[in-house]
Formats: sequence, structure tokens, C-alpha cells
Amino acid sequence: MKRKFILIIFVFTIFGGETYSQSIGFSYFFPKNGYFSNPVAPVNFSLPVKMSDFFQISPGIGLYHIGGMSMTGFSEEYNSERALVGPFQSMELTLLPAIVIGFKKVKFDLVGGLFGFWGFNEKVIKSEFIDMIAEAHNFSVIDSDLNCKKSGFGWGYIYGIKFSFKVTKSAWGYIGANYYTGSQLFKIDGTYVATKGNNYIESGDFNFNNSKILYQGLQISVGAVLK
Repeated sequence: MKRKFILIIFVFTIFGGETYSQSIGFSYFFPKNGYFSNPVAPVNFSLPVKMSDFFQISPGIGLYHIGGMSMTGFSEEYNSERALVGPFQSMELTLLPAIVIGFKKVKFDLVGGLFGFWGFNEKVIKSEFIDMIAEAHNFSVIDSDLNCKKSGFGWGYIYGIKFSFKVTKSAWGYIGANYYTGSQLFKIDGTYVATKGNNYIESGDFNFNNSKILYQGLQISVGAVLK
């Protein structure tokens, strides 16, 4: 999937359309059950490729500082609706086909496509993770050693809308909102020592082979398109 995703972006960027423009702007991400995340630069860049008056495809790239993200893939007794991984950096590639509804000075883009991301310096927020374990097993005190086995690459889907308005003959401003839904495999295992009840000490291990970083949430972006 990773190689196909990169190849698709490259093909559309180089060979895909009739006309090119450059889009540069600021994008801010609000993860589901996570912490606010901002672009590192703080700039995201895309290269809209116009296929016709009503359709375009926009390959893009961005680098985010992720404050914290929740996880999925645990059994029902674990409450993972909290930030469990972070902070870390994420490089994102997007491929967004859009239906364009255009007028003389304004236009609307209805978008839906794919994104892929690489996570750097990903780490478990240990205090939140052991609290989740303690709540599930009614431990009063717990200490744990954690090991993480991450794939580094994740992907998912995007859909949203963008409103653009003409500023000059060759420049448009825009504001947009996209919703992301994706994940990255992030296995966690380890051992624990815990106190339960009347100072009863219990030790054991855990192995979450299906746990994933939940890359899901709302992105708000503002910027300009230069032709």
C-alpha cells in the first residue's frame, strides 16, 4: 500500500493534468480524543492539477507536530478514548480528488481522497497508558515496563470541503475543513507489578498485538492558491 500510494502521487503530479498551480497554507489538526496539533513549518504545500473545469486532483505534503493521539484495537474493558501516544512528528502525503463548483469570484471544492503518514519519535504516554490498565483491572497502584513495535507508516481516508475566493487575477484565498480517518499499527507489550485490594501484590504481562494509533479528527486550513 505504501509504495502504491507514493507512486500514485508521483504520477498525478508529473503527468496528471492540463494546468498546474501552487497551494500553500496553514493547517491545524484536532485529533479525536487527542491533543491539538500544529504544522511544524507551519506551512503545508500542495500542487493542484486541473483535469477539467469541474475536476482536479491535489497531491500535497505537510509536516505536523502531533500533541497526542488516542489508540484503538484494545478489548472492551480498556478505555482507550484518551491521548495514549505523543508528542511526535508526522510527515503527511495526501491525494485529494475534488469536484469543483465554480463561479466568477468564488468556488467550492468537494474533496475525498487518501492520506499516508510517517510517524517520527512516536512514544507511549506512560502515565495515561498505565492508568488505562489500572482502571480495567481495579489496580490501586501499578508500575510497568513497556515495549513498542511500530510500523512507522499509516494511512486512511479524507473527505471535506474548501471555499475559495478570488483575490487577484493570479491568486485565490481559501479556507477549508477536512475530516481524517486512518490508523497506524502500533503494538505494545510489557510487564507490570500492581497493588490490588488490601495490599495484594500482583504481577504479570500484557501483549496488545492489534493496537493502532487512531489518526482521526478534524483539520482546519487557510491559505492561498497561486497560478
